[in-house]
Amino acid sequence: MAFDKVADISEMSMQEELKQVIYVSEKTDLSDDSLTSIFDASQRNNPEKNITGCLLIGSNSYLQLLEGPTVAVEELYSKIKIDSRHKNVKKLCEQGIEEKLFSSWSMKFTPFNNLDWSNQEFESGNFLKITSEGSINVFHSINRLMTG
Repeated sequence: MAFDKVADISEMSMQEELKQVIYVSEKTDLSDDSLTSIFDASQRNNPEKNITGCLLIGSNSYLQLLEGPTVAVEELYSKIKIDSRHKNVKKLCEQGIEEKLFSSWSMKFTPFNNLDWSNQEFESGNFLKITSEGSINVFHSINRLMTG
């Protein structure tokens, strides 16, 4: 009986642990319909799973930060890797976090050209060569801009 309570407490704390994943992928569909379906799915599914984040939409690629309960983020990332709207999905960063960077956004969509970038390739909407450190810096910059 005591073992069951320990297992329940352990399972609850695992669900409460937060994880952040940043990935980059190539777009397979450049249409507005594809973006609309991504937006609709994230608005429908992310709040109930306590997943938040930010998706940068480039000319040929996506750069996305996902954050939330560890299991939920891992499940969503697994789905994204096999989603036909993405190819060459590459995980840039995976880390445990104490608090969310975008806690009030079920998924913020940010066109890349709304922000000022110092990197020429990034400026053109090509995120494919971004480094892990660069991706972290991008999302922290967006957070600072949005929170003032």
